[in-house]
Formats: sequence, C-alpha cells, structure tokens
Amino acid sequence: MTQIAKTDRLMMRHIRPLDADFYSHLVNEPAWIANIGDRQVKSLRDAQQQITGKLMASYAQHGFGLYLVALKDTGEAVGICGLVKRDSLQYPDIGFAILQAHWGQGYAFEAARAVLDHAFVKLDLSRVLGITTAANMRSARLLIKLGLRPQGQIQLGQEHRDLYQVDTSATPAGMP
Repeated sequence: MTQIAKTDRLMMRHIRPLDADFYSHLVNEPAWIANIGDRQVKSLRDAQQQITGKLMASYAQHGFGLYLVALKDTGEAVGICGLVKRDSLQYPDIGFAILQAHWGQGYAFEAARAVLDHAFVKLDLSRVLGITTAANMRSARLLIKLGLRPQGQIQLGQEHRDLYQVDTSATPAGMP
C-alpha cells in the first residue's frame, strides 16, 4: 500500500483492485454522474478494470494519479482526490470526489490541500489546473478556496469546462 499523504483526519493512498466495491459506489453516485460523467461501471469487474487500466496506470506513467481518501482513525474510504494528466492539457489538474454521506465535513478541502502540497513539494510541479462544469458551484468554490484562480473556459471533449490554475509563484510560503 503506497501512502501519499496524511492530514489530521485523513490519509491518501494508491487505490487498488481490492477497492473496487468502494470505487463502484462512488462513481455511480448521482452527484458523480451529474458533475463528472457516467464511467459505465456496472460491476465489480468493471471497477477493477478501471482501477488497474486507468488509475494505477497513471501512477506508473506519470508518477501521480487519483488517490483513495480514507479516514485516518478507521481506514474507511470516503472519496478520491489526486492529480489527472490529460493529453489535451499541458499541466495536471486536481480532481476530488467525496461520498455524499460524508459531504459537509471538510474532507474534500483537507485532501485537496494535501494533494497540492504533494504536487508542489514532492513532485516539484510548477502549476496545477482545476476543471469543472459551470453548474458545479461546490467544486468551483472549493477550487477558489484552495487558491486556484479562474482562467476562462476550455473545450474538453465535447463540452466546455471552466478552467482554474494555481502555480508555485502565486502561493504564500508553506501553503499550496
């Protein structure tokens, strides 16, 4: 198990095929489908294939990816958060999703702060992007709270998305 970061309440680690039940539940929540898209995960086998073929493949190819977010005290998986490298973008973007049962507890912010710290300190990245739909105001507010600034819109696939960015020169010392 490769741990990436810890906070006071959370730990982030590589997701693995054994997490398929959790992953299937997360990507089939209505908020995920509405804001991120339908990943067509209809079985545990589908979830395992996406974990190995996409999420774990990103760790090997880029040295980062989306990480499982778990409660430090119990190990319960509550979401994912990490970095995604898209072929169409020069820099990676931060992504996060928390199970709806755990919304409103600050987990997305806490995990995303740890991921940004990991990106700038451990991975030595100079810039991180954020992408969201215009309708996803919760994510937009979180990106701004994290220090990302609006950059306009981009075409991503068939859709327009709002683009945000933060770089090391725009962050106060010690804060991503």
